Amino acid sequence: MGEYQVHSDGDLPKTNAERRMFRRRAIVVALGCAAVIGAAGALIPIQYRVHAAGYVTSEEYAEVRPAAAGRVFKIAAHSGQIVKAGDLLVQLDNAEEAARLEEAGNQLDKAKADLERKRAEIAERRRQLAVDTELAKLRSEHALVRHQRAADLHAKGVVSKSDLENERLKAQLAAAELASLTNQDTALFDRELDILSEEVQSRLNAVDQAASRLKAREIRAPIAGQVLRNEFVVGELVRPETLLMEIFGGERQVLKLRVPERNAERVAPGHRYRARLATRKGWTDDEFEGEVMAMRNVIQSDGAVTYRVAYCSFDPGAGDIPPGTTATAVLYCGRTSIWAFLLDL
Repeated sequence: MGEYQVHSDGDLPKTNAERRMFRRRAIVVALGCAAVIGAAGALIPIQYRVHAAGYVTSEEYAEVRPAAAGRVFKIAAHSGQIVKAGDLLVQLDNAEEAARLEEAGNQLDKAKADLERKRAEIAERRRQLAVDTELAKLRSEHALVRHQRAADLHAKGVVSKSDLENERLKAQLAAAELASLTNQDTALFDRELDILSEEVQSRLNAVDQAASRLKAREIRAPIAGQVLRNEFVVGELVRPETLLMEIFGGERQVLKLRVPERNAERVAPGHRYRARLATRKGWTDDEFEGEVMAMRNVIQSDGAVTYRVAYCSFDPGAGDIPPGTTATAVLYCGRTSIWAFLLDL
């Protein structure tokens, strides 16, 4: 027996062929919609945006860190203070360096005294050598005269041969003494002075090094500007990696943004940005705009985050924006397709 169905509404059930046709039409419509959406996403351009964060800084900027580790002895500048280049900012404990400088100075004074004493001694030895040489010359001349006279008297039979021989030996001894004094190497005097002079120079270098180490305990402003002091106290141990202060100088202010490394290649000078300062809680009216002036090529890191720094123009307007004020920004880096933007291509 065949199967049959009874419908009260009068509609006949769809045949298999009709159901297959409906499915085909649905698939075609879906594919068409997907194609339209895909084409629209690929062809319709949108503005590519890069989110970044940073802070307001000055045209001239310097970070102040200690050259060597040490404990803070004195804090000579505070946040907001205007300083000149070379002004003392922080004094580190320098008792050890001062003691070393004093010891080096004492050693230098001793070396100089030894040199001066040796110079006086050698001057006296030169003077005595000149006197002895002159006396030896006179004795030699006198001995030659006596020997010649003895020879003349011996020829006349007045002086014996032994007396003549004695006078000859005396003349030879006087000549030998004169030759010994005349040929004495006075360069030895100069070498002795050179050795002591080198010692003085070595001690002088030690004093300079000790003075440099002592000076390094004074942390001074590298540029003129306004100070922003970080948190540290007298007696605290600070190291070369410790950021003590920041100095903001120059007449203009700039916005320094950290651009994520994966987006940094898209950012270039001339690109516009829109930003909001953390100190301003308003809406659109509190936003400001500017453009990228330069991109730093160095890749920097903060923990696991890598970034490049963008220096952007900044106009504080009528307000007074202190350096160090943080900001969030959106950089507009040309146009791209919707799909490239969503897939971050």
